[in-house]
Amino acid sequence: HALSQKRRGQSRELGRMVEAELDDLQMSHTRFEVDFQQQPDENGVPLEDGRRVAFDARGLEKIEFLIAPNPGEGLKPLAKIASGGETSRLMLALKHVLANADEVPILIFDEIDQGIGGRVGTVVGQKLWGLARQHQVLCVTHLPQLAAFGEIHFHVEKEVRGERTTTQVRRLEGEARILELAQMFGGVSQGTLQSAKELLQEAHKLIRFKLD
Repeated sequence: HALSQKRRGQSRELGRMVEAELDDLQMSHTRFEVDFQQQPDENGVPLEDGRRVAFDARGLEKIEFLIAPNPGEGLKPLAKIASGGETSRLMLALKHVLANADEVPILIFDEIDQGIGGRVGTVVGQKLWGLARQHQVLCVTHLPQLAAFGEIHFHVEKEVRGERTTTQVRRLEGEARILELAQMFGGVSQGTLQSAKELLQEAHKLIRFKLD
């Protein structure tokens, strides 16, 4: 009973904080709520209203996250309606809110940049970097504004040799990393090379500011 009451109280604060994070991640107006579901059980825990409900090691109820990504839509299960990009951003929002309580050592975000632009990419990059203070974070991205925040940058590509397809992974440092970021901007030119250098400098400046 104590766990159930605490959950219900904290769920409202969780919803408020997740919605604030989603606003930063270009999912403004998204509503997020926690749904509590109890199952009747004649041999279960007695409630104040006389009902008995099933329980297990996780408590008196089953939890489901509900979202409404667009204004005017009703809340629906996150697992059923969220797109790949929305799911990644929702997970980032949840992990950012729960960073201090989450004991998962490694977090993987695949294509979290789907549907966002460079300005929001910088925000996402900062949030991922913040998570990396307490977890190991692996991120697959095609957005240079996000990639610039990585402490280590790898280039991954497939290569066909004869009748075999292999995957090549190279760690990028120095000029090689600047060149890759320039290519991520859409092609290598003096302009994109300069943009790549400025992007790395800005990311490092933001990181130093947060560390200070």
